[in-house]
Amino acid sequence: MNNPAQPTPCPVTPHTKTRILVVISLSVFISLVGIGMVVPILSVYADTLGASSFWIGVVFAAFSFSRTVCMPIFGRLSDRYEKKHLMAGGLFFYAIISLGYIIAPTVLLLTIVRFIHGIASAMVAPVAMAYLAGIAGKGEEARIMSRFQASMLFGFGAGPLMGGVIYDLFGFSAAFYALMAFSALSCLIVVLFLPEERIFLSAVGSVRDAENWGGDGEDHGNCRPEPKRRGGRETLRGLLLHPLYGGTMMLSFASEFGMIGILVFIPLFVPFFGITPAGAGIIISLNVFVAGILQMVFGRIGDRANRCVLIIPGALIFAATVAVFPFCTTLTSFLLVSFVNAVGALFFFPAVSATMVEAGREFGMGSTMGIYNSVRGASGIIAPLAGGLVADAFGLEAVFFLIGVFIAACVGIFFLLAASSVYGYRQSGKKENM
Repeated sequence: MNNPAQPTPCPVTPHTKTRILVVISLSVFISLVGIGMVVPILSVYADTLGASSFWIGVVFAAFSFSRTVCMPIFGRLSDRYEKKHLMAGGLFFYAIISLGYIIAPTVLLLTIVRFIHGIASAMVAPVAMAYLAGIAGKGEEARIMSRFQASMLFGFGAGPLMGGVIYDLFGFSAAFYALMAFSALSCLIVVLFLPEERIFLSAVGSVRDAENWGGDGEDHGNCRPEPKRRGGRETLRGLLLHPLYGGTMMLSFASEFGMIGILVFIPLFVPFFGITPAGAGIIISLNVFVAGILQMVFGRIGDRANRCVLIIPGALIFAATVAVFPFCTTLTSFLLVSFVNAVGALFFFPAVSATMVEAGREFGMGSTMGIYNSVRGASGIIAPLAGGLVADAFGLEAVFFLIGVFIAACVGIFFLLAASSVYGYRQSGKKENM
């Protein structure tokens, strides 16, 4: 007599999962080292081309605009096609576009280069997040995503420091050539070492279309199927109407204002106190390095603790420190505030990422990560433009004050939305990790 059919084990073994995490994290780290190199000098470079504070905001917003528009598109494509190919294509275009920074003689052409660069960026970050979120087991969402985010932070932390030093020693062009080299290396790592999804999913057929892994209806933790595909509008509507997911995306939108304030306006603000571009790079690098180290060590806290308890105080610390920057007058004081800001990020970002992984299991990983990153990208469009207008009208100090107030106000709204979500789940007898 034949034994009953047993469910097929998940092909994503711990070894394969570790390999995927390492390869994706390493490739993103290297690419962001290159991208981060131009951050502390891009504002200065645009200024040398005659850009006003508003046009400097336009240069940064062009990248965010194209990235925001394209991320949901590539997110949806990653639910249908091979994620490795999309990532490799984006990184390849990174390398090619880098030459545009060198040959752009006007602010308008620099803006166009940034716009195209944003399209390439949309092919990398949300696709990588969707890849990793798809292999994250129950209870390890924050651990995997925090390690990935730590690699992003390490790359973006090393980049500004190296970029500021390279600019001081060799000028603008050298930093842009370095961006091209790092992007090409990152692309090569993905092509050579990242396994294609079809290799480990072919053992059981199309995971994306399976109703239940192995046919037993159980949660297999290490590797669950994607839910049925939904249209982009349906996914967006579902995320926004869910109080917890909608509130999380709103707060992520607000937090990006703080990041933009540090990345765009700190390099313009610190020269008033005799701090060089290399010093601005150190301030930015300390912030992201500390955040990366803390998330690498303590990132799993988002899997173990109540996520609202992490998100709310973390976001408040983040808001307060951004508002305090105008009171800094020395490199030491800027570094101290930057350090405390990174501590707030420790509590905030792992919990937010874990929450969006949960949303992805309901609405589709690629679509959810594309929309989530687009919401953050929309902030990257608005923040530089609004900040540039505020800076031209009221001075750079006002930019930091208003960003802090805006984030704090969004924390209050998030608290109300999260409370209503938890109450609704309790009424329905469900259990929620928030």
